[in-house]
This record gives sequence, C-alpha cells and structure tokens, in this order.
Amino acid sequence: MSPKIVTVQGAVGNQGNSVALSLLASKTSEFKVRAITRSPDSERAKALEALGAEVVRANSKVKEELVAAFTGSWAAFVNTNTDDPEIGVPGAPTELDIGKIAVDAAAEAGVKVFVYSGMESVEKMTGGKMSSKNFEEKYGVAEYAKTKGFESVINLSPGMYMENFLVSELAPVFGGFPVAPDEEGILNYVHPRWGGNEEQPMIGIEADYGDLVHGILLNPAKYNNRLVQAISESRSAEDTAKDFQEVTGKKARYVVLENVDDFPTFGMRALETVREIYQFCQIDGGLYYGVPNDVDTAAELKAAAAKAQGKEGEDAKLMTMKKFFKAHFPS
Repeated sequence: MSPKIVTVQGAVGNQGNSVALSLLASKTSEFKVRAITRSPDSERAKALEALGAEVVRANSKVKEELVAAFTGSWAAFVNTNTDDPEIGVPGAPTELDIGKIAVDAAAEAGVKVFVYSGMESVEKMTGGKMSSKNFEEKYGVAEYAKTKGFESVINLSPGMYMENFLVSELAPVFGGFPVAPDEEGILNYVHPRWGGNEEQPMIGIEADYGDLVHGILLNPAKYNNRLVQAISESRSAEDTAKDFQEVTGKKARYVVLENVDDFPTFGMRALETVREIYQFCQIDGGLYYGVPNDVDTAAELKAAAAKAQGKEGEDAKLMTMKKFFKAHFPS
C-alpha cells in the first residue's frame, strides 16, 4: 500500500515543523510528508527535504497555490499565524479569511482528514461575558471546516507554550523570569491569577505537539469533530517557579499580579491576547478550554506516535516543566 500523503501547511513554523519531524520519524512508512512553505530555500525547509519530505512552495493567501499543494493528500495540518503582520490589520484579510482559504483549498483538493490548530470560543466559554478576536477566529475556522465534507475534522488546540520561557524578550513581561533576578537574587515569575485550581495547560511544542498530530492521524475517526487539548502538563505558576528552582538551584517564586489590567502588553497583539486569556480564565474558573484540562488524551496520542517511531520509556512520555527546564536551563 502506498503511503498516505500528509501535507503540512507552514512546515517551517514551530508547530508545522514539529508535525513534519514527528511524521518523518515514523518507522511504519504509513505517511509521506509534503511540506508547504513560502521559503523552500530556508534551512528548516532544506532539513525537512533531507529527511525525506517533499517541499512545495505555496502562499497561504493564494487558494490556487494551496489547491495544487494539497492535491493528492490524504490529510492536511493547517496552522494560521495570528502574529502575521500581513493579516488582521485594516485592508488585509483576517485570520478567519486565511483559514477559510486553506479549508476551501483542502476540500477542493479532495483531502479526507483536516487537522487545524484552533481554539475554543471565549464567547461560548464565558456565556457571552467577553470575547477574544484571536480565539473566535480560530474557533470559526475549525467550525467552518466541519461544513466542508471532510471525513474527519480535528481542532487540536495548543496550551501555553513552554518555549515562551526561552524568549528573552518576554522576560520583562513576566517580572524578569526566568533570566533576570531582582536585587535579592530571586527570579520573580509575575503574572495574574489564572483562576480555578490555577493549573495552566502547558505544551512543549517541539517535544510534543507534532506527536499529538501524529497520534491523531493514526486514528482520525476517533477524534472526529472534537477539540483535542494539546497539553504536555497541567501546572500552576507557583509549581512552575518551584520546578525551576529545584532544577536549576536558582531562587524563584511566583508573584501574583493582582489586577489583570496591569499585565503589560506594550501594544503587542500577541500579548494583548495573553491578557485576554487571564481575563477569561478568571471569569470561567480557570478553564482555558471551557472544561478541565485533559492530559490523558494527550498522553494517549503521544504513546501512539512513540510506538510508530519505535520509541519507549521516557521518550514515549509527554514533556514536563522539570524536564523542559533541565534541558534548557542546566544548573
């Protein structure tokens, strides 16, 4: 039997690259990876090609190019980039517009399985008390896909990126954590209360996100029409600070920012969305997905992907904050 073609839109981005690498690591020869990018000459694209991926140039804003790229594919993974400066501004298409272009192109090309990196609706989760443009548009793309005749549509919704701790420019937003200690030598992890049991859904994009997509593609019918929580670990900010201190030996603590409106955004769209997350989670009891965090499904998907890759032991388990900090912030 010929391998099934899985086309990854945005294959040189963090999520798409994780998906492509996970599928390319399979020992079963069940899938063939087609990587869509606007930059086929980039280092990441060339690295994927060296591992066996077919690299195709296509622009996410041009439906005809996407139809050609998706043609012959059994499945598609799509992630629209909220932070793309060319979308969501006056005179430009919205993220919902871009998502619908991908959905329509995949449907026209005959794709059977559509996996989208989406979100739940904040309006729905808060009973109409607030909204979030980012969340509503990503939710809208996933819901639109359900109307286009795919055999399976899965909304794989990522939690808060562990990798954000590696972005030094973000440290001042969170009180300097995890790189800039205060005058007492303590690293203060500063942000608003989350709400509920205070446990945030954390995802290791590089380590786990691609494996979760891989696991879904091994049995897509099981997850059809579902929002699947892409979570590596459910962890409170207080425990995250403790994890960092335990792993690195550096003093760290969680400091509550009492007024969510004081969370600094510096006028950046991405940080404004983060502030909205704190706001709606405080309203709906800390439920980022509108329901309790579900690590069990993610663990099930990770194990399925690991089996296909011939991995076992710790390599078959989800990332934790302790493992992440140990890998990136050695003592």
